[in-house]
Amino acid sequence: AAHLRGTGLDCVVPNVYWNSTSDRVLTMEFEEGFRATDIENIDKAGICRREVAKLISSVFNSQIFDNGFVHCDPHEANVLLREHPNKKGKPQIVLVDHGLYKTLDGDFQEAYARLWKGIVMADVDGIKSACGQLGVHKMYPLLAAMLTSRPFDEVVERSQTRSLDAAPVNGGGDKAVIRGYAQRYLKEIITMLDIVPRQMLLIFKMNDCLRHVDMALGSPVNNLVVAGRYASKRVYKSDQEKHKQSNGGALGFLWSWLSYIHVLIRINSYEMFSRLSITQQIKS
Repeated sequence: AAHLRGTGLDCVVPNVYWNSTSDRVLTMEFEEGFRATDIENIDKAGICRREVAKLISSVFNSQIFDNGFVHCDPHEANVLLREHPNKKGKPQIVLVDHGLYKTLDGDFQEAYARLWKGIVMADVDGIKSACGQLGVHKMYPLLAAMLTSRPFDEVVERSQTRSLDAAPVNGGGDKAVIRGYAQRYLKEIITMLDIVPRQMLLIFKMNDCLRHVDMALGSPVNNLVVAGRYASKRVYKSDQEKHKQSNGGALGFLWSWLSYIHVLIRINSYEMFSRLSITQQIKS
């Protein structure tokens, strides 16, 4: 809760009534809200679905890459939504059911951040390297596909076009490809699940929950870009810390900063053009 307040994101965690809480029962303050997938109430409240999707994605990516203390069960009944009491037409989410959390260790956070940075920037070598840090070597395309629910061919294509655009996760063609992966590489998937750090299993569960919420909202936001922003920040901080510990020269600090700025420029440019495109579609 303290971390989320520090992010500036419009997210509420109900206060705990410690006098009524035990090892088996967590008693928290009641907070108003409806399910984040309740499209009827979202539209009735005049809340933008795109802002809802971006806020939810930002909250959980912030937990993963900034704090490392992650709510791993964000299904639709645990992510409540309401109009912000002080910002008309803006969303505020309420996180409930805090029984399944995982603290990610620093090494996992860094490797996972490098993986997501590689995915959003379509850096195949970066993806391969980060997967290696997670214990996955030859099957790195499969791990990337499982995390994004998109075919790895899309990453290869974006590496050639230099685009951040990604196909909607509910596209029928992509679903067929992912099903094909699952059927063809079932043994490899089982083997990989035994290899990856145990923390990754809860991340898979969390991603599936969030993907369901996002699809219910119509997938209005490119979540690869949202994750890429937080992941690249984590990589930048990790690189800077390593340079400090090794008494690295100014060139190392400069290189990590330029790499981070490059990602931010790409992401900010993409988001700016996306907003302009949406505005033009509304006007037409």
